[in-house]
Amino acid sequence: MLAVACLCLIFGAGSADEYRTVTDMQGRDVQIPTDIERVVTIDDGLIEGVMTILGESDKIVGLGSSCIQKSYEYTFPSVSSDNYTYSDGMNPVGYLNPGFADLPLVQESSTGINYETLVSLEPDVVIIRSGSCAASWGLSEEKLSKNIDTIETLGIPTVIVNAPPCYDDPDLSTISEEIMVIGQVFGKEDEAEELVTYIESCVTMIMERTADIPDDEKPTVLALGLSPSSRGAGGAGNVRGAIVAYYIEEIANAANAYTVTRYTSDTGVISAEHVLALDPDIIILPTSSGYHPPSELYSAPYYENLWELNAVKNRKVYALPWTPCNCDASRLEYPIDLMIIAKAAYPEQFSDIKVHEWVLEFYQNVYGVDEETAIGLRSAQWLDWMVEEDF
Repeated sequence: MLAVACLCLIFGAGSADEYRTVTDMQGRDVQIPTDIERVVTIDDGLIEGVMTILGESDKIVGLGSSCIQKSYEYTFPSVSSDNYTYSDGMNPVGYLNPGFADLPLVQESSTGINYETLVSLEPDVVIIRSGSCAASWGLSEEKLSKNIDTIETLGIPTVIVNAPPCYDDPDLSTISEEIMVIGQVFGKEDEAEELVTYIESCVTMIMERTADIPDDEKPTVLALGLSPSSRGAGGAGNVRGAIVAYYIEEIANAANAYTVTRYTSDTGVISAEHVLALDPDIIILPTSSGYHPPSELYSAPYYENLWELNAVKNRKVYALPWTPCNCDASRLEYPIDLMIIAKAAYPEQFSDIKVHEWVLEFYQNVYGVDEETAIGLRSAQWLDWMVEEDF
């Protein structure tokens, strides 16, 4: 209690010019120090990614999610060969900031915050992405308010940005707003606006190329999560929620084969019979309790009953980037998802783009890295299948 009281006194002191006001995405005016040196983030990558781009990631002293820290491995059996194993999969911000692996976590799960650990880190500000996996409790107004009140009672300014699941209707402009709020926290609005402009230009380019496609020429696209837990529940996988449907319908302008309003755990479990009845032209494999490459659907024995699908026979199955702990929240790399879906649906509209090359340019433009690092990021998100298939 004494430590908490002392911390409150520290944050309560200082003249007015040592603080400035930021309006967060809850509409709250938050007084934050002008000079920020220590930050705790509760998110799964977007906040940390923006801070990396702004040159502020070295100020992060505590994290809310171990998903940023881990190096993952994914293995599945094949009927025709030994097991396939994918190694060293990482969240891009973890790859770019290896020191994150040694940072303390202020919560062990999405169920709550360890306030004792938080206080011990003496942060100047806490930034929370409500609706992310790490702050899924932020979808409850009561729980979000309770956590904000408790943190600010400790004298720690708390800034909230809202991930897409906080809204009834998907809208990528909310991600741009998140980036701008984070830019304001560090007084780097111009740099944040430059990032927003580039990311939005990627979306605009895709939408322009896929506009005016007649309904009768739109291929049907099924986003199928090959979750082991969904198979355990008797299904072939699960159908994904609102944000992926938005990608397919509103950005790529393709026909969505099937959707659910929201995605949580095994919501939307779909049987093999149902998938066969849908028989989509294209199948997209998102992260779903593990990474899922096209080769899993093509060769794993537990998917033999889906091999008569046209998408499988025509080799029209595509994997999205490995995004551990995504929870439909989307992160800075979401244009890669859009590009894969759009190119898969309309290869002729994107005949001049090799996505495996385009993605390197994307990493270089967003994170300001060299080509070698961009290649490493592509591998860390398990996108090397694109190189192998010259996609």
